[in-house]
Amino acid sequence: MEKKLNTAKASLVSVIIIAVVLAAGMVQAKDVLVESEIKSVTTQIDKNGNDYVRVIISEERELNGIKYTAGVPMMAFGDTVAQAQALSAGEQVKAICSAQEYQGRTSYTLVQVID
Repeated sequence: MEKKLNTAKASLVSVIIIAVVLAAGMVQAKDVLVESEIKSVTTQIDKNGNDYVRVIISEERELNGIKYTAGVPMMAFGDTVAQAQALSAGEQVKAICSAQEYQGRTSYTLVQVID
């Protein structure tokens, strides 16, 4: 009986540890102000037949003291598609976006373009 109880405790501890590790890896979104140059704007159709827009913007970064420019996606869905379609490559964009990070890569979802 005591052996079964120890096995149950060990299993419970394992489940708790796994849950904590998984929760730590979840993506946290936060709203940010993005001001950047637009590299490209592409409208596509999703599997449900709805338009969405992928805007690639420039973002300055630094790694080990080396500065570089990275292309970062800013996606627009639903009500923000028309705002994103009005943007064009080469111009500056100022927008409120929801920022997500997944496996060390940042991406944005457009909330509102600011004029």
